[in-house]
Amino acid sequence: MPLFIEHQQLNIRRFVDEDKNDFISLVQHPLCMKYSMTGVLSEQQASKFFDTLMQNKKHKMYAIEEAETGLVIGCTGLQDCFIEEDLCIVFTLRLLPEFNQHQDLHPALKQLIEQLTSLHQLPKLQAVVAKKNQFIMQLLADLSFEKVKVVTCRGIDSYLYQTC
Repeated sequence: MPLFIEHQQLNIRRFVDEDKNDFISLVQHPLCMKYSMTGVLSEQQASKFFDTLMQNKKHKMYAIEEAETGLVIGCTGLQDCFIEEDLCIVFTLRLLPEFNQHQDLHPALKQLIEQLTSLHQLPKLQAVVAKKNQFIMQLLADLSFEKVKVVTCRGIDSYLYQTC
């Protein structure tokens, strides 16, 4: 079942090869990646990361695009993440800051979370958020995630959230 979400002015869809430059720009944007566990990626790192995402059969990342313009404004999906010493599947979101308040963001992400949970047969989704990332913490709360505990992910003090 391919995942595709349309909500008025936003689409969430699989990345395609033609999105590579948009993805590279996204993960090189200093404000978009400010609280990322990896930090801003170099062009070579971003290119390799995109290629890895495109080949990953287990988990997928999805492009968040403006429906009218086709502009990729973010990425979201599931990733493997080392939380302390354990490997976990976590929900991730990167968004260009000028779209943080996009009117269709919450409803589109709610649909995505429902589909990811069903598609991957997960009882709950988890997310790891750096303690300083107030925007994502508020967004997750609005999307019915709750803060579970304090964790360390790649040496960064963070919170583990999970869907209620």
